[in-house]
Amino acid sequence: MTMMGRIRPRSGAIAAVAAAALFGVSACGGGSAEDSGDKVSATVPDNAFRAKADIAGATSMSVDARFKKVDNAADAQLLAPGVDLHITGVAQLDTLTAEVYADLAGTSPGVDREGKPVKEVYPAKNQAFYAVEYSSDDPQWEPRGEIPDSVASVVVNGNDVAEVLRTDEGTMHRGTIVASLPADSAPDSAVLEVETDGKFQSLSLLDGHRVSSDVEQVYEVADRDVKVSSVDEFEKNFTGWTGDKQRIAGSVADAFVVPWLHRRDGGDGWAGSGKTYLSVEMEWAEFSATSFDETTMHLELDNGKTVQPGNDPSGLKSAFKDRAVFQIPADTKSVTVVVEPQVTVGAGSSAKKHTWDPFGAKIAISGGKG
Repeated sequence: MTMMGRIRPRSGAIAAVAAAALFGVSACGGGSAEDSGDKVSATVPDNAFRAKADIAGATSMSVDARFKKVDNAADAQLLAPGVDLHITGVAQLDTLTAEVYADLAGTSPGVDREGKPVKEVYPAKNQAFYAVEYSSDDPQWEPRGEIPDSVASVVVNGNDVAEVLRTDEGTMHRGTIVASLPADSAPDSAVLEVETDGKFQSLSLLDGHRVSSDVEQVYEVADRDVKVSSVDEFEKNFTGWTGDKQRIAGSVADAFVVPWLHRRDGGDGWAGSGKTYLSVEMEWAEFSATSFDETTMHLELDNGKTVQPGNDPSGLKSAFKDRAVFQIPADTKSVTVVVEPQVTVGAGSSAKKHTWDPFGAKIAISGGKG
């Protein structure tokens, strides 16, 4: 698979640390380095077949290598709807088998000068081979509905090299990437990059750590627990347009936080920079269409600021047919839900408006990996 010319947009903080310390053990894949600190094999036969420079891609062939396990640090992960991506192991290889090379290049290395089939392929001059194991699963973000398509690609020096996985083909992925890279490559120069709903994130192929993210707030709110407490139970009666007795009643039932929410669920894709969605569900009674439920909901943050919902949760017979969805700062620990009940009976100048004291609930947000 040869390098393509399209340049992806780049953004986010770039790590500048060296990758050499990662390779504390030697790796083998047709040949292994005696000194793993030596980025390029010291002994290459004069008649060696060398790979094309910067060749890279996922391979379905077995790669015999001693992989260095990537640590379980908070930044050794990439999250998106349907994506929980980790680079689990990295190895440096002196050579590739002819079969692995053919799988990457799409063509066999052929025969050597003596007419014998090439069995080992050496990296291009001043380059080194790396093998990377990866895995991805669905993080199961609420509300467990439709997710956007995500595409993961190998990107070298800003150029797409090969597509590795797509969530429209499933959310469980396991595989191996092989890349020929300059021996002095920095961690951010060769990455596994994921695009989801117009946002880009990437993990370094050299050390497995996250080097960029357009949605860094994801890692502050991932796996947050939400607890609803101090719930007020509201119930009142009022006289309808025909003189009948009607009832308005309900309470806050549930809530969750999530960094991406489908428009069908009241969101707008990714939450704004530094923010997350808080989705609040109400148990709410419906009543006659001749009475208009104009009940509203807002949030009060600990700093005294008020947040209005970004969607309209009302329906024909209920103010809360759908969940009310808010965007709040990603570091929010608690909010107060305030519901202001109001009903208008009839229409025109004879319409009568009923209002009652506000009620609500407390929401505590805790945990996560931030």
